[in-house]
Amino acid sequence: MRLSARPYVDESAAYTGQVWFSMDAGRHLTLSGITAFDHTAAAGGFAARWNALRASRIAIGPELELGYAWGTGSLGVALRTLGNNWIYAAPRLGNIGFDWAFGVPAGVSIDLTHGFVLRAEAQLSWADFVYYNRRLHLASGLAYQW
Repeated sequence: MRLSARPYVDESAAYTGQVWFSMDAGRHLTLSGITAFDHTAAAGGFAARWNALRASRIAIGPELELGYAWGTGSLGVALRTLGNNWIYAAPRLGNIGFDWAFGVPAGVSIDLTHGFVLRAEAQLSWADFVYYNRRLHLASGLAYQW
Protein backbone atom coordinates (compact mmCIF):
# COMPACT_ATOMS: atom_id res chain seq x y z
CA MET A 1 0.00 0.00 0.00
CA ARG A 2 1.17 3.53 -0.72
CA LEU A 3 0.20 6.24 1.75
CA SER A 4 0.69 9.69 0.25
CA ALA A 5 2.30 12.63 1.99
CA ARG A 6 -0.07 15.23 3.41
CA PRO A 7 -0.54 18.46 1.46
CA TYR A 8 1.41 21.44 2.85
CA VAL A 9 3.79 19.09 4.77
CA ASP A 10 7.36 18.29 3.79
CA GLU A 11 7.24 14.50 4.15
CA SER A 12 7.62 11.45 1.96
CA ALA A 13 5.04 8.87 1.00
CA ALA A 14 5.01 5.71 3.11
CA TYR A 15 4.81 2.14 1.85
CA THR A 16 3.24 -0.65 3.90
CA GLY A 17 1.94 -4.17 3.44
CA GLN A 18 -0.91 -6.19 4.89
CA VAL A 19 -1.85 -9.86 4.97
CA TRP A 20 -5.39 -10.93 5.81
CA PHE A 21 -6.69 -14.43 6.48
CA SER A 22 -10.50 -14.52 6.55
CA MET A 23 -13.03 -17.27 7.17
CA ASP A 24 -16.80 -17.48 7.48
CA ALA A 25 -17.52 -18.39 11.09
CA GLY A 26 -21.23 -18.62 10.36
CA ARG A 27 -23.82 -17.50 7.84
CA HIS A 28 -23.66 -13.89 9.05
CA LEU A 29 -20.17 -13.65 10.57
CA THR A 30 -16.75 -13.38 8.92
CA LEU A 31 -13.61 -13.33 11.09
CA SER A 32 -10.16 -12.18 9.94
CA GLY A 33 -6.62 -12.21 11.25
CA ILE A 34 -4.56 -9.23 10.06
CA THR A 35 -0.87 -8.38 9.95
CA ALA A 36 0.41 -4.97 8.89
CA PHE A 37 4.05 -4.11 8.34
CA ASP A 38 6.56 -1.70 6.85
CA HIS A 39 10.36 -1.61 6.78
CA THR A 40 10.60 -0.69 10.49
CA ALA A 41 7.69 -2.34 12.32
CA ALA A 42 4.93 -4.93 12.29
CA ALA A 43 1.54 -5.16 13.99
CA GLY A 44 -1.25 -7.69 14.24
CA GLY A 45 -4.97 -7.59 14.83
CA PHE A 46 -8.38 -9.04 14.16
CA ALA A 47 -11.56 -8.08 12.32
CA ALA A 48 -15.16 -9.21 12.57
CA ARG A 49 -17.80 -8.46 9.93
CA TRP A 50 -21.51 -9.04 10.36
CA ASN A 51 -22.86 -9.94 6.91
CA ALA A 52 -26.17 -8.16 7.33
CA LEU A 53 -27.23 -8.70 3.70
CA ARG A 54 -25.65 -11.12 1.25
CA ALA A 55 -27.59 -11.62 -1.98
CA SER A 56 -26.49 -12.56 -5.51
CA ARG A 57 -25.74 -8.94 -6.54
CA ILE A 58 -25.26 -7.01 -3.27
CA ALA A 59 -23.54 -7.45 0.08
CA ILE A 60 -23.73 -5.05 3.05
CA GLY A 61 -22.20 -5.36 6.47
CA PRO A 62 -20.53 -3.44 9.29
CA GLU A 63 -17.00 -4.44 10.29
CA LEU A 64 -14.86 -3.79 13.37
CA GLU A 65 -11.05 -4.03 13.31
CA LEU A 66 -8.92 -4.04 16.43
CA GLY A 67 -5.18 -4.44 16.59
CA TYR A 68 -1.95 -3.21 18.05
CA ALA A 69 -2.23 0.61 17.80
CA TRP A 70 -5.36 0.70 15.66
CA GLY A 71 -9.10 0.37 15.79
CA THR A 72 -11.62 1.02 13.04
CA GLY A 73 -15.30 0.62 12.31
CA SER A 74 -16.66 0.58 8.76
CA LEU A 75 -19.80 -0.10 6.77
CA GLY A 76 -19.03 -2.08 3.63
CA VAL A 77 -21.25 -2.15 0.56
CA ALA A 78 -20.39 -4.31 -2.46
CA LEU A 79 -22.16 -4.66 -5.81
CA ARG A 80 -21.55 -7.55 -8.20
CA THR A 81 -21.14 -6.42 -11.79
CA LEU A 82 -20.36 -8.87 -14.62
CA GLY A 83 -19.53 -12.46 -13.73
CA ASN A 84 -18.06 -12.64 -10.24
CA ASN A 85 -16.52 -9.13 -10.31
CA TRP A 86 -17.39 -6.64 -7.58
CA ILE A 87 -17.10 -2.92 -6.86
CA TYR A 88 -17.16 -1.86 -3.23
CA ALA A 89 -16.90 1.00 -0.75
CA ALA A 90 -16.55 0.99 3.03
CA PRO A 91 -16.65 4.40 4.76
CA ARG A 92 -14.65 4.07 7.99
CA LEU A 93 -13.94 5.82 11.25
CA GLY A 94 -10.85 4.89 13.24
CA ASN A 95 -7.34 6.06 13.90
CA ILE A 96 -4.12 6.77 12.05
CA GLY A 97 -1.46 6.74 14.74
CA PHE A 98 -2.75 8.77 17.67
CA ASP A 99 -5.25 10.73 15.57
CA TRP A 100 -8.89 10.00 14.81
CA ALA A 101 -9.46 9.67 11.09
CA PHE A 102 -12.32 9.33 8.63
CA GLY A 103 -11.71 7.43 5.40
CA VAL A 104 -13.64 6.67 2.24
CA PRO A 105 -12.19 3.65 0.41
CA ALA A 106 -13.53 2.32 -2.89
CA GLY A 107 -12.25 -0.58 -4.91
CA VAL A 108 -12.74 -3.38 -7.39
CA SER A 109 -12.43 -7.14 -7.02
CA ILE A 110 -11.77 -8.91 -10.33
CA ASP A 111 -12.22 -12.67 -10.61
CA LEU A 112 -9.20 -14.12 -12.42
CA THR A 113 -9.47 -17.93 -12.42
CA HIS A 114 -9.54 -20.96 -10.11
CA GLY A 115 -10.21 -18.91 -6.95
CA PHE A 116 -7.67 -16.13 -7.61
CA VAL A 117 -8.94 -12.56 -7.32
CA LEU A 118 -7.17 -9.29 -8.15
CA ARG A 119 -8.10 -6.33 -5.94
CA ALA A 120 -7.34 -2.62 -6.31
CA GLU A 121 -8.43 0.10 -3.92
CA ALA A 122 -8.11 3.86 -3.40
CA GLN A 123 -9.00 5.70 -0.22
CA LEU A 124 -9.03 9.32 0.89
CA SER A 125 -8.61 9.86 4.62
CA TRP A 126 -8.51 12.87 6.90
CA ALA A 127 -6.67 12.61 10.23
CA ASP A 128 -8.16 14.87 12.92
CA PHE A 129 -10.89 15.68 10.35
CA VAL A 130 -8.91 18.59 8.86
CA TYR A 131 -8.23 19.24 5.19
CA TYR A 132 -4.46 19.58 5.52
CA ASN A 133 -4.19 16.04 6.94
CA ARG A 134 -5.74 14.50 3.82
CA ARG A 135 -3.95 11.40 2.54
CA LEU A 136 -4.47 9.18 -0.46
CA HIS A 137 -4.06 5.44 0.12
CA LEU A 138 -3.49 3.24 -2.93
CA ALA A 139 -3.42 -0.53 -2.63
CA SER A 140 -3.57 -3.64 -4.75
CA GLY A 141 -3.36 -7.31 -3.97
CA LEU A 142 -3.87 -10.84 -5.07
CA ALA A 143 -6.25 -13.02 -3.07
CA TYR A 144 -7.06 -16.71 -3.13
CA GLN A 145 -10.55 -17.82 -2.14
CA TRP A 146 -11.07 -21.43 -1.09
